[in-house]
Amino acid sequence: MRVHNLLLTITLSLLAVSAVRAGEGVAVAAVTLGSADSTDLFYDITDISRQIEEQTTRQLQERWAAALQNPVIGVELSQSGIHRDSLRFVNPLDSLYPRNENGILMLPPPSNMTFSLTGMTFRDTLFYNPLFLPMIFTGKILPRDLSFYSVDEEPYRGLLIPKEKTFAPELQHADFVRDVRRNYYRNYPDRIRYSVASFDTIPRVESDDAIVRETFNPFRELIKTETTYSLNTPEIEVATIARKYWIHEGEHSFQFAQNYFSNNWHKGGTSNLNFNSYQVIKANYQKNKIRFNNTLEWRLSLFNAPDDTVRNYRIGNDQIRYYSDFGFDSFVKRWSYSMNMEVKSQLFNNFNSNSDDLRSAFLAPLYVNAGVGLKYDLDKKSKNVRYRRVRLALSLSPVSINYKYVGNDAVDVKRYGISEDRRSLLDIGSTITSILKYNFNRYVSWDSRFTYFTSYEKVVSEFENSLNMALSNAFSTRLYLNVRFDDGVPADPDFKYWQVNQTLSFGLNYKW
Repeated sequence: MRVHNLLLTITLSLLAVSAVRAGEGVAVAAVTLGSADSTDLFYDITDISRQIEEQTTRQLQERWAAALQNPVIGVELSQSGIHRDSLRFVNPLDSLYPRNENGILMLPPPSNMTFSLTGMTFRDTLFYNPLFLPMIFTGKILPRDLSFYSVDEEPYRGLLIPKEKTFAPELQHADFVRDVRRNYYRNYPDRIRYSVASFDTIPRVESDDAIVRETFNPFRELIKTETTYSLNTPEIEVATIARKYWIHEGEHSFQFAQNYFSNNWHKGGTSNLNFNSYQVIKANYQKNKIRFNNTLEWRLSLFNAPDDTVRNYRIGNDQIRYYSDFGFDSFVKRWSYSMNMEVKSQLFNNFNSNSDDLRSAFLAPLYVNAGVGLKYDLDKKSKNVRYRRVRLALSLSPVSINYKYVGNDAVDVKRYGISEDRRSLLDIGSTITSILKYNFNRYVSWDSRFTYFTSYEKVVSEFENSLNMALSNAFSTRLYLNVRFDDGVPADPDFKYWQVNQTLSFGLNYKW
């Protein structure tokens, strides 16, 4: 009975104490509810961001208190004797931001920076976002968009591309990273252990431009070829080009012609239509002050002979000529000491009309003229008219010889001014030779040749003129006129000592 009364007494005492405490709590709650505003209470309950901020601040305070009681940073392994496996690495960001139940840092979300944490993974604790790289002082304190001028009210007025479609978001992200580092530099300078001044070199990505061109070139497949060719410079065999002292040129012409001969032409002839051939080859040598010019020329004219009862054709003009001059430049410009020689003859036999009497033949006659003297050369091009050019070669031979020879007994030697009892004649005198070539333009040219020999008793002179009019590279028209004076032969009743040969022809022409 006494035990039962004791238990009952204890129970009643506990109930009394609980009632007193409950009454105090109700009273406090009543006082609190009565004194607090209902709107503030609603905000305290619904403001989640404020509750998270208070919880984050409370957790940070607890971590700071724990860090002050158990410091981890600054422990030296050599003095503590603690094994490396027993150490726990503390990220400096852990002292600023908390982690959730998955171990992820709870960073405060920046305004309009939802992409600031892109490119970050926590599976292997490798952070390649610039925010999580080691904190190294780079010296970049001033912001990128620092300006001393006021920003316009409408800075993006007139832009055709929206801002979010450009690189503006990426630039904002880069500015956000720089701002975080800049704030860290200012607020926690004692925690920065490294600076760019401490490194000899800064690691960089090698050949990034070449990688981009090779990897992201959209035209690489378009310009790809089946056969690969090397772009390296090929090896070039060095060749020594020797100077060329000899210059060769020539002209070949085959033309139909109308021809006129005077009755006393020294080789004979009849006015008619004929076939005219003109072949010339030149070989000129020049080295330093030495010059050696050579010209080989052959003219042949065949014409029909309607008035000839013996043969159907005749030879109007048959002449082969070799001209050469050898010179050495003198002290005066364009003048040189020279020796010249001219040899003329024919190749085929030529007969009188309606007769078998031989009028001329090979080496019958043969003309040789040689002299020593001075030579003047002029080669001038026009500055106003294209292709206009004049070339003059004037030879003065105060001492020269003129030799005639008839090597066929059937040819009358008196026709060529040689005594009947002789086959040759040698005259000594002076010779003037002038060779002129004048190009009016690319298609019209005039060739002239003048020779004058005098033994101071008689004169032999020739004046050849040829007007060439090219119709194309292969066709041309040629007007040829040769006037000869020789007072050493018997005079003609009509032309006296003058002899004339005129040819007008048209046909093929080739030069090289």
